[in-house]
Amino acid sequence: MGKPKGRRGKSARRARQGQLGLMSNAGKKSKQFTKLTELREEKKDEKREIEALKEKVRGKLADEQAAKQPHSFVIHTGSVGRYVKRLERDMRRVMEPNTASHLKVSKRNNFKDFIVNAAPLGVSHLTVFTKTEEHINMRIMRLPQGPTVSFRVKNYSLARDILSSLKRPVIFQELFLNSPLVVLNGFNQPDAKHLNLVQSLIQNMFPSIHVDTLNLANIRRTVLVNYELETDTIEFRHYAIKTVPAGLSKSAKKIVQSRIPDLSKYEDISDYFLNPGALSESEYEEEQVEVDLPQDLKTRGCKKGQKTKIRLVEIGPRLTLQLTKIEEGIDEGEVLYHAFVKKSTKEIVALRRKLPLIRKRRLRHQKNVEHAVIRKLEARNKRLEKEEADFNIRKEALIRKQKQVTGDEELYSDEEKPPPISRQEEEEMESSDENDEPPNKVRKEERNEKSRRPKFRTSKNKS
Repeated sequence: MGKPKGRRGKSARRARQGQLGLMSNAGKKSKQFTKLTELREEKKDEKREIEALKEKVRGKLADEQAAKQPHSFVIHTGSVGRYVKRLERDMRRVMEPNTASHLKVSKRNNFKDFIVNAAPLGVSHLTVFTKTEEHINMRIMRLPQGPTVSFRVKNYSLARDILSSLKRPVIFQELFLNSPLVVLNGFNQPDAKHLNLVQSLIQNMFPSIHVDTLNLANIRRTVLVNYELETDTIEFRHYAIKTVPAGLSKSAKKIVQSRIPDLSKYEDISDYFLNPGALSESEYEEEQVEVDLPQDLKTRGCKKGQKTKIRLVEIGPRLTLQLTKIEEGIDEGEVLYHAFVKKSTKEIVALRRKLPLIRKRRLRHQKNVEHAVIRKLEARNKRLEKEEADFNIRKEALIRKQKQVTGDEELYSDEEKPPPISRQEEEEMESSDENDEPPNKVRKEERNEKSRRPKFRTSKNKS
């Protein structure tokens, strides 16, 4: 037999050369490898730069869209009580996420402070709750030019009261990550222009919806505002939208929605599906609407093209409002509508003529108030400075007197020696010392005076 044929593979040849220490083509390979690694790193860097640019563009677009969306403050003024404050918190929850949820309103805050600070923060609407002895009022203002719409809150229910009345409340934090869907009904009444203004104001408090770019999975809440013509009131309701797959039994829904059923009572899985007791649909008694989904939803079992039932679960608050007044501007200007005061055309024309004069008087009054406050502050500062100067003079006089008594005045030279205390300063110091007597000494002197008074005793007639 001849010699076995040697391995002619490239890798085997490189291995033998490496064992012998003869790497003739090592330099060529290393150059190719470095070129490939450099190309790969360049491609990775390009991808990273492109992704960073995309993120910047997305951030700018998101900031621009957020700036265009309406933002709101919900506050109260004056003493309103704890229940109105809870109603204020519930209204902030309705307006989320485009509102200041944790805004603190203290007694020191003035109503004008919120109006001044609203402009740099991009706030477009301001909702204010006030309380009188008879009614609770709510005002909605469009900043910065108005109008101001005033309502009277006839009835209201807090969110916690509504949730406590439900058997299965639907409330979780993901509901409030996106703004609600607004539904307005009954405002298109003939010969009622004030209702059209109220409709546009409420509609513009929430972000607009673009049908082409709308994602149905982000709509988890809805706000219903309905105008009742018979009672002349506005009903405000807040609902959570719940979607359930249609055409399935209750037992099948549990499995589709990845809820593990209790099968300990059944001998076979078929009994679980064929049991007539498990096919009941009594968990929801209200009306349900079946729709064909054009998009996928976050709820399990609700996919595109499938039939889905839509349910509305109220989460509060609940308000019954009555429109009282519409003003031009922010709490100042012409009254465009009033529910209780009706004026003729002549009176309206006369008021419009007097309106510039009324505005001048208001500005003059505001300036007078500001000047009065400035004068009070200046007088207070002058009084404090005078009291401090008098205190320093008195302190120096006491120091000079003490040094004269202890003999420390010899430490001074003839030039640095302070002037002697005058007779008038000594009398003032003595009088102040007499007035500043301790209360214990005064009480002791009073008790001594009482003990010196003669005591009179009355003798009782013995029977």
